[in-house]
This record gives sequence, structure tokens and C-alpha cells, in this order.
Amino acid sequence: MADLVADANAARPVSAGGSGSATSVGGNDNFNLYGSDLASAATVNLANATGSIVNITGTVTITALGTVAAGAERVLVFGGVLTFTHNATSLILPGGANITTAAGDVATMRSKGSGNWICTDYQRANGAPVAIPASTTIVTPTLTLKQSAAPAPTAEGDIQWDTDDNVLVIGDGAAQQIFVPLPASTAAGDLLYLSGAKVYTRLPKGTAGQALVMNAGATAPSWVSIPFTKSYESAQQTITAGGTLTLAHGLGVQPKLYIAVLQCTTANLGYSIADEVAINPALNTTDANVQAISMVPDVTNLNIRIGANSSSLKILNKGGTGLNDITNTSWRLVFRAWA
Repeated sequence: MADLVADANAARPVSAGGSGSATSVGGNDNFNLYGSDLASAATVNLANATGSIVNITGTVTITALGTVAAGAERVLVFGGVLTFTHNATSLILPGGANITTAAGDVATMRSKGSGNWICTDYQRANGAPVAIPASTTIVTPTLTLKQSAAPAPTAEGDIQWDTDDNVLVIGDGAAQQIFVPLPASTAAGDLLYLSGAKVYTRLPKGTAGQALVMNAGATAPSWVSIPFTKSYESAQQTITAGGTLTLAHGLGVQPKLYIAVLQCTTANLGYSIADEVAINPALNTTDANVQAISMVPDVTNLNIRIGANSSSLKILNKGGTGLNDITNTSWRLVFRAWA
């Protein structure tokens, strides 16, 4: 009798209909053994598995898993890259499409009986989701913002639509940040200015050489054409009686305006060094002596001729008491041109 009692209380092996353990945890572990590896093949017969968790080795395409009683679960751990083939009846996979496995991927399969299986979970080793078939249509939900005539959100990230001014108002944790939409038909080079507290207005880009100024009403910027866009100034030129100068101005066109000035380099006629005197070339002459310069511009140069008198020019002295001959060596000529 004692032997029978001891035998009845002993843990029975799984193969004899027991759990193989004296505890519930141990019994559960015995029912979920890590079985021997199975090689990949067209049909991987899970009826031959020695545990509920099975490593699948190799890279052969799998199309079936054999016949196991309905409700049985097997966990497959793939050791490499292969094609796990979807079948709407016998091998149902997530997304209704084939899966290309990778080493470390895990598929949980549940038998439906009669050789049919369904994958109840698939985890990729890299954490990425199982691919969604190209034929699947993803419907994007419509997002509708909170709206009011005078929104004043303060919570960080709270986004609302101002229905009066048609702007986005976003809370920054203390106050509001305003985001104004672009006007219609904006293009590269356009300028935007505020024509209202929350209104952008588009100013199309101007043409070459135009300048940006405030309009006559001082209400908005506008483009205007300016008379000159290029300028030239020569270095100081020595005054040589009867001499000529050819000065390349680099403007690319014939200047519209050009002048000559005298710059004092040694005190003369009451003028100090660095004083500058504008001259009128056509009027600096007398009946008896040629005291003048001529300037003839073209698209490349200013062509200068200096009067032959030893004092090439006559100017009003700094005291304003009379016209006097300059001392050529006390002055230099500088020429300026605009186009």
C-alpha cells in the first residue's frame, strides 16, 4: 500500500500523461520545451517537433507546416533569410502576403487542424513592423483644429485656427506665437511685408537696377527706377599743360553724367590741402589764353584734353575776391562719371 501511495504522489513524466514536475511552474516549463532544430523545406512538419519552440535552419522557401491537432501552438525562430509563403487557407500570414524572414525573426503559429495554420504574431529581429502589402489602402484621418474668432492658447503646443484673421495661433507655454500663411502666387524673389497686424502682402520682385523705397503715402514699400546704377571715380591726375588723358571708366555704357574737380595738394589761392573745387570745363578760359579742359566720353573711356596755358585753369580764390590762375603742381584733377 505504501508503494502505491508513493507512486501515486510521484511526478509522472509527460510521456505518461503527467507534467513531469511536482510544481505548477515546473509543469508549465515541461510543456514548453525548446525543441530540436528543424531544417527549412517546402513542408516543415511541425508534428515532428520535440518542443513548442523550434529553430528553423536553412534558407529554403516554406509553403506548409504539416498536420498537428487544432489549437496547438508552435513558436518558430528563423536562423536565416527565406520566403515564408502566405496561403489564404493553409498558411495565413499577417497582411495576407509572403514574408521574407531574417535571422532572429520569431513567428507564433496556431494550428487550425487538417494542415492549416495561422500566424498570430510575427516579430522582426530589428523591431520593424511586418511589411504592409502595396495593395493595402491606408486611409489618412482628417485633422480638424480647434477654432475661434480670437483664440489665445497658452499651453505648450496647443494649436488653434483664428477664423477672423485666418492665421495659426500656437501656445508656447506662456503666450501665443502667430503663424501667418503666404499670399497666393508667391514666386522666387518676391518680398513679403505686413499690410496688417496678421496679414502678409506680396510685393513682386522689381527689375534690374530698381530700388526699394517707401511709397508716397508712407504705407507700403514699392519699387522705383533710379537714374544711375553705376559710378566711376578716377585717381588723382597730374595737370600737364597741353596734355591728354584717357581714363577707362568700366561702366560698360557711355556715361550720362560726368564732372571734373580740382583737389588741392599744396596750399594755393587760399585753399588748404584736401580742399576740393568743382570746375566748369567750358567756362575756364579767357580771350588771350586757353585755360580749360574738355571731356569727351564714350562707352569705354573718358577722353580728356587740358589747356596749353602754363596755368591750365582759372578759379575763384577761396576768399571770393577774384578769379586767379592756379599753380598746376598744387592741384590734381579727379574725374567722376555715372551711368
